[in-house]
Amino acid sequence: MRILFINSIQMFGGGEIWLFRTMRELKQRGHRVHLLCRPGVPLETRALEKGFDVHTLAMSGDFDPRTVYRTCRLISALKPDVVCTNMDKELRFGGLAAKWAGVKAVVPRRGIDYPLKNTWAYRFSYNHLAAGIIANSEATKRSLLKNSPWLDSRKIRVIYNGVDIRRFDGPAKRDLRKEFGMDQADFVFGFVGQLDERKGVDILVKAFAPLSNRLRRMGLLVVGEGKLEPELRQEVEKHGAKVVFAGFRDDVDEIMKAIDVLVLPSLWEGFGIVLIEAMAAGKPVITTNVSNMPEIVNDGENGFLVPPSDPDALSTAMQKMASNRENVRRMGRAGRRVVQNRFTLGHMVDTIEKYFFELCARK
Repeated sequence: MRILFINSIQMFGGGEIWLFRTMRELKQRGHRVHLLCRPGVPLETRALEKGFDVHTLAMSGDFDPRTVYRTCRLISALKPDVVCTNMDKELRFGGLAAKWAGVKAVVPRRGIDYPLKNTWAYRFSYNHLAAGIIANSEATKRSLLKNSPWLDSRKIRVIYNGVDIRRFDGPAKRDLRKEFGMDQADFVFGFVGQLDERKGVDILVKAFAPLSNRLRRMGLLVVGEGKLEPELRQEVEKHGAKVVFAGFRDDVDEIMKAIDVLVLPSLWEGFGIVLIEAMAAGKPVITTNVSNMPEIVNDGENGFLVPPSDPDALSTAMQKMASNRENVRRMGRAGRRVVQNRFTLGHMVDTIEKYFFELCARK
């Protein structure tokens, strides 16, 4: 099978991590996999570094004739069986180009818990260009249907994100705690994500700072970059809390092995892939009761769910974790089992592959 992924995003986030993992796995299974993206963006650079077949295009408006024409020429040359799009923009110009080029199936992937708009552009795109739709959770599926009485729910296939659980097996390759100036006896919370309001990292710092003053043997490792970093550093300095800002890291598996508990206090989420990465490493999680989080975390079993934007509730959950290491180990084991049963990379790509074949056969 020949598959073309189209992604016009200019940053690099969780959706692009999903994209790389999916492309790599499909390629290893013998499929011809290509990526179309903008020139000069981080996605192009990193895709080339990983050896993917990358094509670039300066993408203009959603139905821009030049963009549609150039995409159609590329698709006609590559002859993919499936075109998988990332955002509504790509579905419109890429879906139209794919239809004209005779592609068997156009499949948008919705990786964000956000409803569709009830406009002609959305109705046309999802009813007439998309052969099927991948939603990354039941929460995302509900959001898709919320304002879209015109969308057939049978067209949506829920396929959860997955991780390669083998990456999280075995001991750590190096002592990251020592590298970050933290002691082995410290109870270390971790955060991995963009440092912006959506991720609730400011709520996390507000919850952690006073708690760390009461419980001295405690640290917080913040992994990621973003516009909130200067503000967060000021808050940390004000309280004298033990917080390390590690910046962007590509060794998330090692990060998860180094921490005791992952905290993701998002106001809303696309999926929260870092939750299942932490659970794969046998670590419990604390997150908010929003989006698809309850589909990943069973409150009290493999972690805690707290209300969003509530530093007091978050601080209470963190204190419960830090005061009972045996419970932390029990929850960590439970989380690992959840990932093994529901969130492996192999299962995710098996389901995507089967769905693509099904849509092509239907055509």
